[in-house]
Amino acid sequence: MKRIILPIIFCIGLSTGACEKSAADLCGGERPERTLTWLKDKIDGLSSATECNSISRTTYKNQTVFVIANCDANVNSIPALFNCEGKHLTLTSEEYENLNFTGPIELIWKSN
Repeated sequence: MKRIILPIIFCIGLSTGACEKSAADLCGGERPERTLTWLKDKIDGLSSATECNSISRTTYKNQTVFVIANCDANVNSIPALFNCEGKHLTLTSEEYENLNFTGPIELIWKSN
């Protein structure tokens, strides 16, 4: 029993995030913009847009998600969440109000 409890307590007690998954362990690996075809296609499409857009990777409800958002500070918009397969996640208004990402947010791509 002690063998199971001690690693759990160790991970909970660390404030450095050492028990979190590394980028290599997340969907798409260390370079998802190169390994995920659907994500590369999204980036290609957004590259020609005139507004500022960004794509970030994080964890939501125990799965890797990609957040596509407008990064213009003067624009009020709702980000779009996609799972690892590129499927758009449909969230309710309440879910958007209470978005709780459980992992670090990593910027994957940002337009100029």
